[in-house]
Amino acid sequence: MSNDNGGSFNLMDRPWIPVTMLNDGEHRELSIIETFEQAGAIRSIDGDIPLQRFAIIRLLIAILYGRFGNDITAEEWKEDLYDHGADDSDIVQAIRDYCETWRYRFDLFDDKVPFYQVAGLHTAKHEVSGLERLILDVPSGEPMFTTRLGEGLQSISAAEAARWLVAVQAYDASGIKSGAVGDPRVKGGKGYPIGVAWAGHLGGYLIEGANLWKTLILNYAGYEALELGAVDDQWEDDAPIWEREPLGAKPCTGFDQPVERTADTSFFHGPATLMTWQSRRMLLAHEGEMVTGVLVCNGDRLKPQNGQCFETMTGWRRSPTQEKAIKRPLVYMPRKHDPARALWRGLPLLTGVEDGDNANTNTALRPYTMVWLSHIRSAMQWIDTVPIRLHAFGVEYGNNDAVIDTAIDDMLDLNLIVITSRNPNMGQMLRQAVDNTDQGVSALRMLAANIASAAGLPTESAQRRASELGYATFDRAFRQWVRGIDHDGDLYELHTQWNRTARTILLRLSAQITTQASPRAIVGRDVTAADGTVRHYSVALAEIWFRSKLNSIFGTANAPTSEPDSLKSSRDKETEQ
Repeated sequence: MSNDNGGSFNLMDRPWIPVTMLNDGEHRELSIIETFEQAGAIRSIDGDIPLQRFAIIRLLIAILYGRFGNDITAEEWKEDLYDHGADDSDIVQAIRDYCETWRYRFDLFDDKVPFYQVAGLHTAKHEVSGLERLILDVPSGEPMFTTRLGEGLQSISAAEAARWLVAVQAYDASGIKSGAVGDPRVKGGKGYPIGVAWAGHLGGYLIEGANLWKTLILNYAGYEALELGAVDDQWEDDAPIWEREPLGAKPCTGFDQPVERTADTSFFHGPATLMTWQSRRMLLAHEGEMVTGVLVCNGDRLKPQNGQCFETMTGWRRSPTQEKAIKRPLVYMPRKHDPARALWRGLPLLTGVEDGDNANTNTALRPYTMVWLSHIRSAMQWIDTVPIRLHAFGVEYGNNDAVIDTAIDDMLDLNLIVITSRNPNMGQMLRQAVDNTDQGVSALRMLAANIASAAGLPTESAQRRASELGYATFDRAFRQWVRGIDHDGDLYELHTQWNRTARTILLRLSAQITTQASPRAIVGRDVTAADGTVRHYSVALAEIWFRSKLNSIFGTANAPTSEPDSLKSSRDKETEQ
């Protein structure tokens, strides 16, 4: 593919990153250097789709790793970077100097080392794909459902192309790719599937602070806390992609993971490597500063098994299925987000601190960024009431991972104490609150089903509507309750508070359902079960059964039935791969 169209677009000093400013909410586009210089005045990174936001922020965090390394101590992290970094001229200058050192690797159209691309990449027939291969929100094979028709897919600006380039390297679906000349894996001119791009494996978590600088630092974790888990893995050769030798069409030795070496941790290297992982070999076609096409080929294969000591921004779960499949005694997989399950319902898995948090012995592991923040809090007097926003990003793929079906973008406002507390009862308390809520919604479903039976109607649709009503109502209430948790002392009182709130909501929703019941349901009817027993159903009986169930869940006095130390600690069951 020829790219002799001139032009230069260096991401270090050309605006391409969409941001929202803190004071006036103004939307701007900034260069990388401008973004770091103004990080204290920026509210958030934006993007054409939410996935871009996560991918771009990971790129910026990788720059921090490149400049400050991964061996930063808790004291250096808090005193030098978190507390003063955005306003410290020496820190800002250090980042600027680093950016200037590597600026030659950030030109989108460089002839020799184009950013996130391979110079001279081509197929045997010199094909170039259209921009639908670059723009993730264009449905594969279904262009009639996209807003990008006609001229919208003929060309895009260099700034937009840069954003999509970063997003594709993070989230590209699997499937057959163009076969690059020089790649020994190519057969018949095709690059056969090696899996989704790296971030597509993750249930990503971004911890957002009061401004962009705080956000970047809250997600920049040092190696120090990992050593507390007595693990053997190292980050010694970790580096972002621009500090490595330029890539070619063929897979990179030491990074491309052969199938037979799945779960071999030597391929992960560390967070900066994974945040800039080149899952694809790509090259943009352009006319001046307008991008008109793209070539997308296979890059370095990497599967996520046992990457928990290297990928810092996702939770992990132990997978007996994978242990059997690849014949290893211990295998962890990223805990991906469930599109049908709100973020708050999985919060207990992010807050419970078990013995040996990083010892690779637990069924579930928290994201390392949260382990790091717990370490920061225990190593020094950390301010528990610092407000943050926990932001979840992820992708659900379909058709053998060849297309993106659903993108996950969910947020939860809370105080840092919720995810940094060393009190194990914090996780137990939240787990019980979520479990009680789920049981309460189940009771509401059963109420609706019993009323439907009393009226002689099918129960499935009634249960579905009750479930949707329950979770929609609890979504706002639970988020508000969690946002108010600012201590880990009297957790029993917090638990009591939630139970009272949940019981009140369920009684209000039950009244809403029962008042809509038909006269036939009020009178009721006898129903013969499969075993021949006869039971009478009516609205009044359904209400009695419902209240009895609430008493068994929440207690008869609107209070918890047990003390904090005996709060049940049942975990959400994970779906095995």
